[in-house]
Amino acid sequence: MFIHHELFLVIQALRTGAVLLLCYDLLRVFRKYAVHSRKISNAQDILYWMGSALYLFFRICQNNDGNLRFYMILSLVAGAGLCHLTVSPFFVKFCGILFDICIIIGKKIIKWLLFPVRRGKIFWYKHVVKGRLANWVILRRNEKRKETEK
Repeated sequence: MFIHHELFLVIQALRTGAVLLLCYDLLRVFRKYAVHSRKISNAQDILYWMGSALYLFFRICQNNDGNLRFYMILSLVAGAGLCHLTVSPFFVKFCGILFDICIIIGKKIIKWLLFPVRRGKIFWYKHVVKGRLANWVILRRNEKRKETEK
C-alpha cells in the first residue's frame, strides 16, 4: 500500500511540473502579445514564482502531510522537462493562434461598436458644420456686404 501511495505522489508531481510549465508558457505568450516594460515583466515573474511556490507548498502539505522527498523534486523537474520537450511547443503555437483570433475578433467588435460614433461624426460634419454653419457664415458675409454698401 505504501508503494502505491509513493507512485501516486510521483505521478502527481510529474503532472504538477507539467502544469506549472504550461502556466509559464501562457505567461510567455501573453508577454509576446502585450508588450510591457522590463519592470512589469519582472513583477509578473515574481508573482508567478510566488504563486507556484505557494501552490507546491499546499500540494505537498495536502498529499504527503508536509514531507518533502527528493524524488518529488526530481518528478517535478522531470514533468516540466517532458512537457517542455513534447507538449509545450504545440501549446505555445496554439495559444498564439488563439490570441491572434481573439485580437481579430476584438478589433471587429470595436469597429462594429464604433460605427455609430463615426457615422454620427460624419453626419455632424456634413449637416451641421458644413451645412448650417457654412450657410450662416455666408449669410453673415452677405449681411456685412449689404451694410457696407448702404
